[in-house]
Amino acid sequence: MKNIDLRVLAIVSELNRTRSVSQAAENLDLSQSTVSMSLAKLRRHFNDPLFVRTSSGMEPTPHATALIELLQKAEGLLQTALDHHVVFDPHTSDRCFNVYSNDIAQLTFMPSLMKKLGRLAPNVRLDLRQISDATPRQLESGEADLAVGFLLPMGAGYCQQRLFKEKLVCAVRAHHPRIGDSLSLQEFLNETHVAVTTSGTGHAILEKALEAKRVHRKIGLALPSFLGLAPVLSALDYVATLPERLALHIAQTVPIKMFPVPVHVPPYVIVQQWHERYTHDPASHWLRALVAELFASSKTSSTMDGLQQPPISRVSPTLYQRN
Repeated sequence: MKNIDLRVLAIVSELNRTRSVSQAAENLDLSQSTVSMSLAKLRRHFNDPLFVRTSSGMEPTPHATALIELLQKAEGLLQTALDHHVVFDPHTSDRCFNVYSNDIAQLTFMPSLMKKLGRLAPNVRLDLRQISDATPRQLESGEADLAVGFLLPMGAGYCQQRLFKEKLVCAVRAHHPRIGDSLSLQEFLNETHVAVTTSGTGHAILEKALEAKRVHRKIGLALPSFLGLAPVLSALDYVATLPERLALHIAQTVPIKMFPVPVHVPPYVIVQQWHERYTHDPASHWLRALVAELFASSKTSSTMDGLQQPPISRVSPTLYQRN
């Protein structure tokens, strides 16, 4: 309504209830002149007197009666909206969550997460997608519900929760002809390597550490993901540098040996990240709590820096620039 303060419409309801300008003003904690001026404004707007003086007080015109009926309906709708609280029941929900991560997630935590969902939310579905440069925009729009991995700060408006610390290790097949119970820097340099260049895994940290020490690997095979790494390690005498959690997973199916990287590579933090628009969304909150609980209860995460209750932080522009 142009040039009409919606609060003025409360005067119509109060006049209808009291049939008195003075009583309506008192009940609304307004002056009589304010009520009279507001009524005059409404009369001009609707081109109708709305209320007229009679022997029994201020009586509504037919136009006012119809208006009051509409206002009562609108008041009921507003009250319903104010009383409405979004709830999420995992036992009955059939929601599909879009989770963005890397291929490590497919091999490590995703099977455990799906088992939990089978018990707690049998009809909830997950659509696992690959992290990309578009992930921040997808989180903001709601196309992505959650991103999990080694993620750089996305800027203002994004929140993240630390899940666990990860470190890189070297792995070779168990019967490697030249590498025994340890891996020296010279052996590292002499061997042929398989490199995996995928986002969200700490690969950039490895390259930066090697470059700082002027260490150059001889790459015999480059893979776009970790999904094909296990058969390569079992068949070839190559050295792979990979996250420890993934190496432990591969070791369950393929006989391999693991060693510390002979060049210092700092550990990195795996987080789950989302947009602050969905911080209080019950369904999104439930999913994040489930993921955090999954990592906190695992053997690897429970021994790493006591991350039983990972902190949540809102990424500020200053922090983003600093990183």
